Amino acid sequence: MIGEACGICQNETIETNCSICIRCVELTEESKWAPSLSPEVHQRMADVLGGPARSLRKRWQNLERFMDHTPDVDWARLDDPEQDPVRHSPFPEEEERIFIEKLEKRSGYSGYEKERLEEGFVMWDGTHLAFIDGRMCVDGRSHDARIPTEQYLLLLLNSDQRKGWDLIKLFLAISGIYQTIDLQGRPQRYIQRFHRLFGQIQRELLTPFDAFVQTSFLLEQNERRKKKPFYSEERNWSYDLMNRLSGRRPRQRMKFARRFIRTEENRTIAPSKWPWVQRWSELASQVELSNVKYPFMVNAKGVLCFRTLTKNGSVRRAPIPFLPGLLAGLISWGSSPHASKEGEWLVAAQMNWTAPYENAETASVPFRRSMQFLRGVLQQFPDDTWVHRERLLVRGMLGHFYEIRINRGAHNAPFKIHGVGKKSTQRHSICIHTGKYHRDIPIGDTIAIVVLSLLSDVTTAERVNSLQMHLMTQPPIGNPQKETGVDPQTFYQSQGKKYRFPLHQIWIPDYEKKDGVDLDSLEVMTDTAIFEDWKMRPQRDASFGQPGYLNPAFEFDFDDDQILEGDFPHPRRERPIFQQIRQHIVEVRNPPEPHEDEEERQPAQDDQFYRWYRTMPLVWEALSLQPIGHQVELGGVRGMFRMQGCRLRLTIRSAQEEDALRRILEILGYRHARYRQLNQVYIRRDFPIADPRQALRELMEPMTEEFGFANIDDYVLRFIEVGRPPDRMPEVDARLHANMVDFY
Repeated sequence: MIGEACGICQNETIETNCSICIRCVELTEESKWAPSLSPEVHQRMADVLGGPARSLRKRWQNLERFMDHTPDVDWARLDDPEQDPVRHSPFPEEEERIFIEKLEKRSGYSGYEKERLEEGFVMWDGTHLAFIDGRMCVDGRSHDARIPTEQYLLLLLNSDQRKGWDLIKLFLAISGIYQTIDLQGRPQRYIQRFHRLFGQIQRELLTPFDAFVQTSFLLEQNERRKKKPFYSEERNWSYDLMNRLSGRRPRQRMKFARRFIRTEENRTIAPSKWPWVQRWSELASQVELSNVKYPFMVNAKGVLCFRTLTKNGSVRRAPIPFLPGLLAGLISWGSSPHASKEGEWLVAAQMNWTAPYENAETASVPFRRSMQFLRGVLQQFPDDTWVHRERLLVRGMLGHFYEIRINRGAHNAPFKIHGVGKKSTQRHSICIHTGKYHRDIPIGDTIAIVVLSLLSDVTTAERVNSLQMHLMTQPPIGNPQKETGVDPQTFYQSQGKKYRFPLHQIWIPDYEKKDGVDLDSLEVMTDTAIFEDWKMRPQRDASFGQPGYLNPAFEFDFDDDQILEGDFPHPRRERPIFQQIRQHIVEVRNPPEPHEDEEERQPAQDDQFYRWYRTMPLVWEALSLQPIGHQVELGGVRGMFRMQGCRLRLTIRSAQEEDALRRILEILGYRHARYRQLNQVYIRRDFPIADPRQALRELMEPMTEEFGFANIDDYVLRFIEVGRPPDRMPEVDARLHANMVDFY
C-alpha cells in the first residue's frame, strides 16, 4: 500500500505532496545549520574571507584583518605596542633555536629542555610562567586545564609575533573556550577518562554561555592575582557563576543558561572591560542558532582547531594559527551570545569557510530523485510495505513487523525503527547504524536503504547485533514473506530442538514462572488486522508507548470495584515454614556456624596489576610468534579472545582491554579482515611497526593514572622483543596453550 500520488516523488505536474515527502522536507530543513541566519550576514562574511579562490592562510589573514583594531582584540593588547611581554627566557639563543625546530617537527623534547620549561619564563609584569608535566603554572599555581602546549611555546618563543600582547591573558582565555573546567576539581566521568586513556578525541559539548563564564572567570582571577600575592577569596559574579555551573552535565548547563537570561540575572552583572561580558549583560532573550557545531576544539595531536561546514554538509577541522590578534578576536566572538552581531559573524565564518554558503532548495533534483527511488522501492514490495501518513510499516522475512518513523534518531540519522507487537509498539528503538550518518546522502536514499535492510532482516541481522537480538527475543506476529527461502520453523531450531522465546518474568513469583513461548503456540495475525491496528496507535513517539505484549508484568486485569477501592490485585505469596513457626521459638541452642564450601568459592580474578604483568605479556608473545596469514578472533566486552596458532584464550573484561588488544594487533602487523558471528577477525598481513616497544610504552603510559601503576617500565620489560614473523608456527610451551577464560 503506497499511498496517494505526490508532486515530488511521482510527477512534478501534481500540485499536492504526500505525507512522507512533506515530512522529509521538514526534516531536511530542520537539519540545516542556522536556518534563521540572514543572507546579509552570510554575504558579509563571505566578502570578509575573500573570493572563491583563496588559500587557508589567506582566509585567516583576512579574518584577522577584519578583527583588528576592534574591542574584540584590544582587550589583549599591552599599552605599548612595541613592548616585549617576555622579560626573561630560560633558553639561551642557540638552544632556543634548536628547541623551536623540535616543536615545529613535533619530535618531542629532552629532559634538559623539560627542566628549562619548569624553570619558566619571566613576563613583563614579573609574572612567572612555567610548564610542568603538560600543565601551565602561573606564579607557582597550577592551571588545571588541558592546553595545546606546543602552540603556546611556539608563540612564547617568537619574539616578533608576541610584541605588544599580554600572553598570560591569551593563554588563560584560550583554555576556557574548548573544554569544561570544573571549579571543584571533580573527577571526570568514566567515558571521558576512557577516551583520554587511549588517546581518542574528548568531545566537549560546550555552548557560548559556557565559554563566557569560563573565560570571564579565568581573566577575573588573573586580575585579582596581580593585585594580591595570593588568589583572593573574595567572590564576584564570575566566581559565583562558575561555582554554580561546575559539575553540571551539558543539558543541565543549557537549562541553567536559559534560566539565567529568563530571570534577568544577566542585568546584575557589573560593568566589565571584557567586550563579551557587556553583550551578555544587555541580552534580553536567549537565542541559539540550531544545529551549529561548537567552533573550537583540540584534536588528538593537541592542536587547536576551528570547526567549519563543507559544501556537502559535513564538518571539517581547520587548524588555527597562533596569531595573537586572531586568537583574541576568536575568544571574544566565541564567548559572545548567538544573538549578538559578533556571535552571528562567528557562525557565518564557520558556514562560509570552505565556500560561500548557498541555501540550496530543499526539493532539488537530487532530493526528488531520492524520493522517487524510495517510492519505487515501496512499489516493488506492495505486499510487504505499508504507508500511513509519515510512518512506514515493513514486514520482515520471518513475519516480524517494523515501524519506520521519519524523525531524528541515533547517530543523527533521519529515521527511527521500532518493533511492532500485537498490542503495542515497542518503546525502545532498534539501531541498525554502525557509524556516523552521512549528510551527503539524500534522505530518500537513506530511508529506501533502511526499508530494504528490514525487508531482508535475517540477512541484515548477521551484521547488526541489535536486530539479531530482536529476532531472537521477539516472536513473529504475522505471516512470513513469500518465496524468500527462509522458514521460521527451520530458523528457530537449535541442535534439533525447538526454540522458545524468553519471557520477562522479573515481576512474576517463582511458583508461577513458565517456560518460554513456543513458536507453534503463537497465533499470527493477518496483514489487514496488523495494519488496521497499527494505524490506530498513538501518533506520539513510540519510545513512550506501552510495553510489548511479551511483558506480562504490566498486563493486569482490573475489576471496577477494585479500582474504586484502590485494592490492586497482586499474587499471593505463601509464607515459608520458618516464618510461620518463628514466633513460637523459645531458644536456639548450638546455632550452626556459617560455613562456606571451599569447592563453591569462586576463584578471585587477578586485578589489573597481574593482568598486565602476567597475562598480557603472554598474549603479546603468542601474537608475535604467529606467521603471516594466521588469524585472530576478537570478541566484544565479556567476549573471548582466541588465536589460530596456539590455544591461548582469555576473556575480554572491559572496554579498555578491547581497545588495548586492538592496538596491540595493529602494532604487530594485524589487519581487520571481516566479522564472524559478530566477532572481529584479524589476519596478520605485515611486519611489526618500526618501534613496537615504544608504541607499547605509549599505550601503557596513561595507565599509570588510570590503574595506579608505579613504574611503567617494569611492565614493558615483561613483553618480549619482537622481530620478523616466522615462516611457520613454532613449537610453543604450555604457557601459550593456557585457558584463561573467566566463564563459559
